[in-house]
Amino acid sequence: MKIQYPSISLRRFGFAYEDLPAFHAAYIMLVLVFAGLCNLGFFACLVAVHIVLDFYKYRVRLGYRPMKALRGMMRESLLDVSLLFLALSTFVYLNPGLDSITLLTDNIQLRVTVLRGLALLLPKLTILHHSLRIAFDLPAYMTTPHSSLKKPFGIVDYVCMSVLAIAAVLIVIAPFALGLTSSQFAAMLTPEILPWRF
Repeated sequence: MKIQYPSISLRRFGFAYEDLPAFHAAYIMLVLVFAGLCNLGFFACLVAVHIVLDFYKYRVRLGYRPMKALRGMMRESLLDVSLLFLALSTFVYLNPGLDSITLLTDNIQLRVTVLRGLALLLPKLTILHHSLRIAFDLPAYMTTPHSSLKKPFGIVDYVCMSVLAIAAVLIVIAPFALGLTSSQFAAMLTPEILPWRF
């Protein structure tokens, strides 16, 4: 008697995997673990790759003029860039090695640690999700302009621009605001911004 095993078609799985709850659970777990393991330097590389892809998409594939291409690139990457700068400023100002953090009571230090973890993890998750969504559907992404490219900037865009500007200023003034020397500030940032350092 010949035993027959159920065959799984890869083509059929490719069309139906998004409907499988197990796929979504595994995807969420893998993304969470990966986002927790990688530092901000890795996510800065992801954002940089996204910007380069957008430049190629708008200038080469779609043939837009420079200003329109720049607007398209801004529409595509503004959220990720602002989240990246927000996470970096959070890393700097809530760093556990700072004297202002070590002098806090244990209870408050625990709350600061949880807040810092969330403020670092959520931007990473968003950037990683955007990057994976582009990677999974790259041909369509490279031929489709942003849905709100022809619309004026909205509230979300202005909030992102404000967050980006404030976070950038906070990072620039951090050595003075936190009383750190340039070498101390560099030593604090180095493990977090070098993409090959986990």
